Amino acid sequence: MKKTIETFKRMALPLFGFFILLALVEFIITVISLSATFLPFFDMNGLNPSFSPAPYMNPNIPVPPGYEYGPSLDYAFGWEELAPFMSMLPGLLGGIAILMVLSILIGSVFFTGIFHLTKKAYTEKAQFRDIKLKGLPRVLGWYAIVTLISSVAIGVGIFLAMRFESPYSLAMFGLIYILVLMAVGLFVAPWITAAPYYMLNHNSFAFGQAFKESWHFYRRHMGPLWGAFFTLLGIQLLVNAIYRGSPDIGFILTLLTTPFLTVLPIVWVLTLEEEDQPPLIATIYSPSPGQASHDPGMGAPAEPSSPSSTDSPHTPWNTSSESVAKDSYGSASTTPLYTPPENPYSAPESPYHSPSVPSYEGTSSEESERESVNFCPTCGKKVREGASYCSQCGTKL
Repeated sequence: MKKTIETFKRMALPLFGFFILLALVEFIITVISLSATFLPFFDMNGLNPSFSPAPYMNPNIPVPPGYEYGPSLDYAFGWEELAPFMSMLPGLLGGIAILMVLSILIGSVFFTGIFHLTKKAYTEKAQFRDIKLKGLPRVLGWYAIVTLISSVAIGVGIFLAMRFESPYSLAMFGLIYILVLMAVGLFVAPWITAAPYYMLNHNSFAFGQAFKESWHFYRRHMGPLWGAFFTLLGIQLLVNAIYRGSPDIGFILTLLTTPFLTVLPIVWVLTLEEEDQPPLIATIYSPSPGQASHDPGMGAPAEPSSPSSTDSPHTPWNTSSESVAKDSYGSASTTPLYTPPENPYSAPESPYHSPSVPSYEGTSSEESERESVNFCPTCGKKVREGASYCSQCGTKL
């Protein structure tokens, strides 16, 4: 929740702007679709002079003598009375289908843009231009699959219900079927909430692989995802309770909490993804305490005035690599780790001891350089002034 609040603060202004923009677009499309769908019903009421309803459809006019209802189901309303409605059925169903498709499209655009905005605000300040539609087709495919499965489940229930003749059996079947659907829906509700964002976060995966991995992600993190789901549910129930007590305050809270509740599952998914993939590279390349204490002595020359400086200025590469491997994992490793050099453009250091005498500033002749050497640079033994070779290891001075 703390990370969600921090992310929400970084993206509040573009989030509310995008939310209001899509709400206006959806409202306009809904009004146009409903007007086009129910316009024929206004024509039936006499707004269109080309339509002439039957006189017996008016309750103030008596039924003509000799009129008999058709044999269809022995109801008081025959199939011939549905003739005006049957002509409007294609337009009605088409309008509802268009409205559903537009709702899915607008919802997919909204959730895709909000995901990219939230992913940007997860680490830094986000702006309106950070809203992107990358990955929109897979979100559309996801919602199409969910809608298809839901429609098939409802259709199977209706088909099975039509086979019952007893009203008691039909009521019992309907109750059991609804409870089963509610149990299944409640079980997969956190997955349905988090799966689109997981698929958007893994845009490099194919659609089928991302769909399958989203289910594995849900099974690995059922506890946190259930916590996010119940948090969403609890906040919504609290806002609804406040809205019933005070509609004005509830309306303001609804406007404030709806964008926040949209961001909450996205931050939850990003946080769980971050916990699944810790930054291993930084751990491997970070200097260990032993290496940090050993590195300063590698590049510094041996000072003749310091008798305690016994380390060699030239250290073989395998020694430092073995110390890095041993310090990083707690034990000696057969495969040494790669230690990046401090200056990648410098010449590589020779792994062998150099017999040459290091040069010091302020000396211009070989005699003065030889007189300033009082300790062997290889073994550290004190030598007499003017000596050409070390008496212990034989290194030329």
